[in-house]
Amino acid sequence: MSAPVNMSGGGFGTFWMLFGQFGPTMTIEQLRDAYFPGNKLKTMANKHSAGLLPARTGDVYDTRDVAVWWDAQRVRGAS
Repeated sequence: MSAPVNMSGGGFGTFWMLFGQFGPTMTIEQLRDAYFPGNKLKTMANKHSAGLLPARTGDVYDTRDVAVWWDAQRVRGAS
């Protein structure tokens, strides 16, 4: 999945795309399927423990946090 970067804050951004597909929250399986389809759940758990994924509330990720995290990844990768 290649989410668009929306640095201007307007228009159809990453959050709205994710919200339309997943709703207000995402599970770790949904996050994996969207951004790391080749990874195992153990790898995802390790990424989470290492702080490489967005913050989690209970067992789910807030779609807003995922969008901010993804946009930051895309901006870092473009530098």
